[in-house]
Amino acid sequence: MRRAGFALAMLLLLLGALPLGAHVGSPNVFFEGHAGPYGVRVVIRPPPTLPGLAQVDVRVTGEDGAAVTLQAAPWAAGEEAAPAPLRAAPVAGEAGLFHAPLWLLGRGSYRMNIAVEGARGRGVVSIPLNSAATQRPVMPPALGAGLALLGAALFASAIGIVRAAAREASLAPEVLPAAGDHARARRVSAIVVLLLAGALFGGGWRWRAMDREFRNNALARPRPVEATIRSAGTLRLLRLTPGAVASPLEGWDTLVTDHGKLMHLFLCREPDFTAFAHLHPVRRDAQTFENVLPPLPAGTFLFNAEATSETGLSETLTARLALPAPTGPALPPEADWKLVNEVWCQSPTVPVENAGQPFALDADDSWHVAPAPAFEETRAQVSALMDGSRMVFENAGDLVENRETALRFSVFTAAGRRTALQPYMGMAGHAVVRRADGAVFTHLHPAGTISMAAQALLQRRDGDPQPMVTAGGPADAAVTFPYAFPRAGEYRVWMQVRSGGRVLTGEFAVRVKAAR
Repeated sequence: MRRAGFALAMLLLLLGALPLGAHVGSPNVFFEGHAGPYGVRVVIRPPPTLPGLAQVDVRVTGEDGAAVTLQAAPWAAGEEAAPAPLRAAPVAGEAGLFHAPLWLLGRGSYRMNIAVEGARGRGVVSIPLNSAATQRPVMPPALGAGLALLGAALFASAIGIVRAAAREASLAPEVLPAAGDHARARRVSAIVVLLLAGALFGGGWRWRAMDREFRNNALARPRPVEATIRSAGTLRLLRLTPGAVASPLEGWDTLVTDHGKLMHLFLCREPDFTAFAHLHPVRRDAQTFENVLPPLPAGTFLFNAEATSETGLSETLTARLALPAPTGPALPPEADWKLVNEVWCQSPTVPVENAGQPFALDADDSWHVAPAPAFEETRAQVSALMDGSRMVFENAGDLVENRETALRFSVFTAAGRRTALQPYMGMAGHAVVRRADGAVFTHLHPAGTISMAAQALLQRRDGDPQPMVTAGGPADAAVTFPYAFPRAGEYRVWMQVRSGGRVLTGEFAVRVKAAR
């Protein structure tokens, strides 16, 4: 049955193999911000196969009687080439919530234009969207069975027509076929059966080959890269180069900055989750990034890195590497780095610029070493921070797969007072969500899961010099992130803020329940 669905895959393969998506196992796009004077919260659920319908929900806050229109335009298309906007329908019983399905015909970069009209005029916001298939196209069994019966009928009909033509085409009217005519019809029919059977076999082989190509190169998945460690005097440098498989972002000379960085890299120690790092490698050339390694404990680390090209494509890069024990100044010695009562939230203490060469840590690099918290139910959790303060995960309700929520975090001093936060790379905070088995990885901002670099490209194209306004300003003591966990299971959440000039990292372990 599956091979019958390969025809749909052929359209994708003709467009080229461009695996997309800046996240692992979390395809839905979340955005929280403003469309002109209107606050909006947007959830885009891309189709698993292409062409397909994306399901878009838009919630408009503080405006009754608003009208919402949506338009999914290819990244490079001008207004004259973009499809006509579609009016979203209000959802019954949900004030301010609108829904519309939109067709995404191929993969690549899109801009989702959302226009809101109400008493305060018209506001528009454009959201970057990467479109790629996440599943193989599979034909429904009933349709496959029907097509198989139709194919068998066509095969038999073709043999019957050829047999009749070979037997009687040369005979005069009303002349009955002789034995020789019947023999000729049998020979021709046998030849045609062999030809049709060969064509079916060749077609099946071609579909299987295209399916392998689709599964290997066209499905959205993280891109493996080569990660090695080299020494430069007393420094340990992490060196990244593209993997053997071609990448849409290869070489790395067309990347654009996201929060002032060409690449964001996250390291997580496995399997105990006792060490975490958020680093920003420096590009040495079109094929190489390097970063000074902080004094992380020895062990096996999984890293995920994010990069965005000038075409709007965002991609997650991934690898596993074994880190040796650090040399030189490091954390206080502990047996096998298994800290029992200490928490270390580290970042460069001496102000440095974003160096053009990787001779020092980036000013916004940070790393965290602490005992991993035990998985708990979704009641409020507390994470100790290095300076005696504490971070509270304030979601008291259940976390359920595919249920939209707002992850809310607050920081308190040791005396119990709320801590005013400083901007961290232009945002109130950054969060990383990782399923315990690594099947889900997501980098969150208060604005959602969109690529901020792609958003900045859209703003520059539209001539908008203003930075995007997001929820949870840096002066607030609480930061929220719109999200919905895509699968049930156990998750680690690392939440990072800046306070007193230092980056503080809270770590939480939560269980996400299956939907009923």
